[in-house]
Amino acid sequence: MTGIERTLKALNFEEVDRIPVAGGLVGHAEFLAEVAGAPDFWTAPRQIAFEAYRRLRCDAILGPVLPKHPDTTTRDAAGRPTWFTNEIHTPRFTTPEQVAEHARTFPTPLEVRRRFDFQKTYDGYVELMKSGQGESGEMLFIPHCLGYAPHFPTGTEEFDHAAFLMACALYPESVERMFQVWGEQSRLTFEAVAKATSDHNLLRLIWIGTDLCDRNGPVLSPALLERLYFPVLARAIAPLKEAGMKVVWHADANYKRILAEMIDLGIDGFQGFYEEEGGMELAGLAQMKAKTGLPLILFGSISTVRVLPRADVVGVRREVARCIHAAAGRGGLLLAPSSSIGPDVPKANIRAMFEFARSASPICTVRAVGTV
Repeated sequence: MTGIERTLKALNFEEVDRIPVAGGLVGHAEFLAEVAGAPDFWTAPRQIAFEAYRRLRCDAILGPVLPKHPDTTTRDAAGRPTWFTNEIHTPRFTTPEQVAEHARTFPTPLEVRRRFDFQKTYDGYVELMKSGQGESGEMLFIPHCLGYAPHFPTGTEEFDHAAFLMACALYPESVERMFQVWGEQSRLTFEAVAKATSDHNLLRLIWIGTDLCDRNGPVLSPALLERLYFPVLARAIAPLKEAGMKVVWHADANYKRILAEMIDLGIDGFQGFYEEEGGMELAGLAQMKAKTGLPLILFGSISTVRVLPRADVVGVRREVARCIHAAAGRGGLLLAPSSSIGPDVPKANIRAMFEFARSASPICTVRAVGTV
């Protein structure tokens, strides 16, 4: 069974010989170069990363999310590169009033539609999928399409984080126009993606998302999300749902408070979970169903916070076993780290994660309707 076959069967809740394992989220350049047999990762980062995942016998590629160059990151107390960028952003809009005034300059959704280049987006998605699958070989390529979701600008150069959130609360009528425009841009993108997928028989699954939550929960109240964001998200993904595509949402934060709402909007699964105290738990998610009645698709969730940087090899194996056990008998799991693995993680732990995941005992999964 090839990696593509194993992953597709698992995502369709069919019987597989073992849970598929995802590569693509390792941000440790030295580890990837070592596995690929390359003297210097930075001579050909993407090619070396794909070769490393092939040698690790991964079944799928998420992204890939490539390592950050050490010159662009901060350093820890020991002088080692971290996963955090050293860039300093100076936002253009630093008060709620400036954000609201800027929102009033936005075009109408109809104007956005008139300007949208459908063919360019269509062709770009076909090229993304076909070239990525060509690089992946027998691994299933699931690209990083997080930015396709309607924009939610809490971590950009344009808006100060607090100013934007305060504008949402103080001037919702003005800010609503921005969300409608961002939603229309996303809707148009997904119209092109849906048509490209149907025309070229591409993977009927897309991995999207934006940071609506942090470790404490939603960054806006559920009531404001219900007014400003959820309607544009539902409208945006409608073409995907009409084309029979499954939508997996990036959720490496605490979505527990709005999980039911996200599922009701049509989200079919989640990637990366905040499993700290008070957050979402893989075992709980494994018991939930999408709006279609199928179990949730889950990408995860070997902890990159509690386990991989801190545990020994035995602890890593225990964490892999925990994730496999959580989804036993229900399928739909693509075994992956909960987020990107940074350069602070011991190489032995990363290797142990992949090796133990591949050697896990077979499971019996249920057969369900719906293909990707």
